[in-house]
Amino acid sequence: MPTGFDYIGQDKALQQHWLKRFVAIVLDALLVYTPIMVFSMVFGGQYFGAGLISGVALFLYASLFDFSAGGTVGKMVMHMKAVPMVGEMTLSRALLRNFTKIFGLLLLLDWVIGMAVETRDPRQKWTDQVAHTSVIVHDHPGGV
Repeated sequence: MPTGFDYIGQDKALQQHWLKRFVAIVLDALLVYTPIMVFSMVFGGQYFGAGLISGVALFLYASLFDFSAGGTVGKMVMHMKAVPMVGEMTLSRALLRNFTKIFGLLLLLDWVIGMAVETRDPRQKWTDQVAHTSVIVHDHPGGV
């Protein structure tokens, strides 16, 4: 079975999908991190502490939005949605698919591992595969 890397080199729609996912996470990170970092600077907090708090806040924000609305503000702006492969989006699935957002390096590894392993759905990062979820473009016929 092919890996995500096998698909992405040939598929412009898939390349666009992952670019949209990247833009969405950048928008979400700015939305969550900026107020925490400004608050930290104003009140003399330590950057590491604010960074850890920001990571946890991003994890909780993404999990709750994926569970309740099908996606974060970044995903909504990019017309994307987190969906279960079967059944319903549960809070446990949302928490599982987002836990790597606590640390940026973990999220990068999540994306790389997801693309490196054999897959039937090259839109999935590794934690999407584990949680049986995927991210789709919801305003385009066919979902990709």
